[in-house]
Amino acid sequence: MPEPERNLNITPEEIQSGKTMAIVAYLIFFIPLLMDDMRKNKFVMYHTEQSIILLICYIICSIVATITCGVGLVLYIPCIVFLIMGIMNAANGEVKPLPLIGQYGEKFNLVK
Repeated sequence: MPEPERNLNITPEEIQSGKTMAIVAYLIFFIPLLMDDMRKNKFVMYHTEQSIILLICYIICSIVATITCGVGLVLYIPCIVFLIMGIMNAANGEVKPLPLIGQYGEKFNLVK
């Protein structure tokens, strides 16, 4: 049974004012965490959660690639696809979790 979607109550104003920083979150996840006004923006924090999960996946892929002498580099392909999907979701103002990994983002509880 799928878990229920969490209700974030993100306003259109938050989406509009946070699009750029949400995109930046996928490239350098800690930048929005350093800015007080962005830490209060639910849209930005949602995408920051997603980018942290993506970073953890990159780290796991790096470990697997190192252990398997580079064979695990194939695992980077889905990570890159997820990165592109996340950036596109942020640019389009969408609040959708990344496939397979996005559901774990709410464990960081950044959206308050």
